[in-house]
Amino acid sequence: MATANPLPPGSNGLPLLGETLAFVKNPFAFIHERRTRFGDVFRTSILGSPTVFIAGPKRVGTWLDPAKIQREGAMPANLLALFGGNPDIVPLLDGQAHAQRKRSLLAEFSAEAVAGYLPGVQLRIEALLAKWLANGQGPVTADLKTLAIESLAGAIFDLEPGEELSRLLADNAILAKAFVALPFNLPGTAYARGLQARDRILALLEEIVRRHIDAPPAEPDGLARILAAAQAAGAPLDAKTAAREMHHFLLAGMIVYAELAATLRVLHEHPEVRERLRAEVLAHAATGAIGPAQLRAMPYLMQVVDEVKRICPNVPMTFGRAKGAIEVGGYTVPQGCLVMMAVHESNLDPVFTAPEKFDPDRFSLERDEKQRAPDAFMPQGAGALTFHKCAGYDFATVMMQLFAALALRTAKWELPAQDLSLQWVVPPEHKSGLVVRWTKGG
Repeated sequence: MATANPLPPGSNGLPLLGETLAFVKNPFAFIHERRTRFGDVFRTSILGSPTVFIAGPKRVGTWLDPAKIQREGAMPANLLALFGGNPDIVPLLDGQAHAQRKRSLLAEFSAEAVAGYLPGVQLRIEALLAKWLANGQGPVTADLKTLAIESLAGAIFDLEPGEELSRLLADNAILAKAFVALPFNLPGTAYARGLQARDRILALLEEIVRRHIDAPPAEPDGLARILAAAQAAGAPLDAKTAAREMHHFLLAGMIVYAELAATLRVLHEHPEVRERLRAEVLAHAATGAIGPAQLRAMPYLMQVVDEVKRICPNVPMTFGRAKGAIEVGGYTVPQGCLVMMAVHESNLDPVFTAPEKFDPDRFSLERDEKQRAPDAFMPQGAGALTFHKCAGYDFATVMMQLFAALALRTAKWELPAQDLSLQWVVPPEHKSGLVVRWTKGG
């Protein structure tokens, strides 16, 4: 039956290639420029796949509606290959299959579990701060990437520094470059090297999962909790499926390093925020272990973390596909079209007061701009944790809180003159490596 509404505005770009080159060059700028030109709903073509982007809290209800949007078949083939090549991972499941898998995976990030991870994460952060203080000055990006993966690997499967962790770090660095490379599986290309790194990562993770299945650890780590929850629910995970989910977790967890880098930068650029936050940290967590109780006692710390999450360009979009022809914003999205929720762009929506400004007080009890619209704030996806929001949301939050608190009570820092422009990989990183000068003193 004919529809009264037109297709969303936009361009299909070149034959076959579409607008892929512009998108790969800088997906964040691509989305922002086209939203500015066309509005909250626009179409494009990425590698020959018709794609519609939607942005802003007015549109998020459409993306979250399971009657309109499915996750099956929603990830472009080149990205799916890097995620493991099999769609049986939680971001691409729907209905009961998704609900069951997500419940099992969330066992890793329960409040009790996250509290148990904090001491290990604190030790890693303190060791890194000591290293930076000893060096005096240097780039921090590479160290923050290592910290993010080491912390997550330590929490998920209790992987300590050693040969396996070194392999995992090296291969994840190779894999990350493939996400912004043209997907040509030709010898020597970044994409081909990424696929090879993926195979090595999955083999290592499968080996780790099999060890957990054969001999569960006495003190359960995240993976043990997941396996136990899946078994108890009558949907046990085989080693290959569990390995793909762990791979997905590590890829998703890498965004934390960009948020940690953004924390260092904004606290340098906003000394009034830094000193107010430092005073709160010294009043509630001046020494010793920092646990959930101390974190709850520091509301301004939570405001700063939320504002860093809001402004930090880490994830350009999340994936969906139209189950049938759907109406959104006065336009018709055809059945089968990819529908991408523009996550970072939505966090810069005018629903926020002066959205371009770094302003932690927007999340104070008095203002609480999150409440201005459902899912106005979606730094790691929209919706509930049990739906398609990132399962590691709370882990990322407490890691950011812990990092900021420990840095502020241990050291002072400044950013010397450097090129602070961003290299538009995913997540973006500073071209300079983010050089920081450290001195002692909290």
